[in-house]
Amino acid sequence: MIKKYFFLICLASTTLFCSFITLQNPILALVKIEGGSFLMGSKDDNRVAENDEQKQHEVKVSPFEINRLEVTVWEWKEYCKKTKIAMPKTPVWGWNDNYPITNVTWFDAIKYCNWLSKQDGLKPAYTLAGPNVVCDFTANGYRLPTEAEWEFAAKGGVKSKNTYFSGSNDINEIAWHVKNSERRPHAVGTKLPNELGIHDMSGNVWEWCWDWYNKDYYKIEDGNNPKGPIRGEKKSVRGGSWDSQESYLRTANRISTVPTITNEFYGFRLARTIN
Repeated sequence: MIKKYFFLICLASTTLFCSFITLQNPILALVKIEGGSFLMGSKDDNRVAENDEQKQHEVKVSPFEINRLEVTVWEWKEYCKKTKIAMPKTPVWGWNDNYPITNVTWFDAIKYCNWLSKQDGLKPAYTLAGPNVVCDFTANGYRLPTEAEWEFAAKGGVKSKNTYFSGSNDINEIAWHVKNSERRPHAVGTKLPNELGIHDMSGNVWEWCWDWYNKDYYKIEDGNNPKGPIRGEKKSVRGGSWDSQESYLRTANRISTVPTITNEFYGFRLARTIN
């Protein structure tokens, strides 16, 4: 079991508000997301929308849990210490315990999910056989969110106020991006959360999702708890990063990359099925 530590969150607003979150393991930081339906993607008349965000369509998502915060450097250090694997390549700004972990592949994130599930006595969600990964969505262990789950949570779920970014139309209230980040990520949770109390779903680091990417997937999915194409070459990544322009931080924006890539822009957060 991961030991307890204290993490200071200072939220910037007209009044400075600081609070301590106690993290013993990620389940304590998971937010329960009430199931519901929402409009996924961008409207056809959205001038900055990319083609892969259309058509906008109704999607049903079952209840699930998602981490309030991105997985941190400190959490990854504990994982490396206990499994005796090496830390990723050190970024130019060094390792700050409260920053989101970066330089991890999609496969690295999958292995971390399974390891942490076992640590907490949960059934691992993933079965790995070389490059092939199968997800058991009935398992109660940690996993990556699907694209639909990610976007539903980023938009505020059933409490959504339909803002442009996750939690606000003012990007500087809720996100670290290319114009305010000073060319690096920042401690998780230091910007205002969205309607569900989730931080950094716009900006800070891009977040790996479960789904294989298909630019035309929205035109063919059935809209009932979609989990992405059966196969593909690239994985979906969401949310934008500290190095991203504003349009990439929109909740509907999608990009993709090969699951073996590592860089200083990509991290992840945990999700979990509610049985």
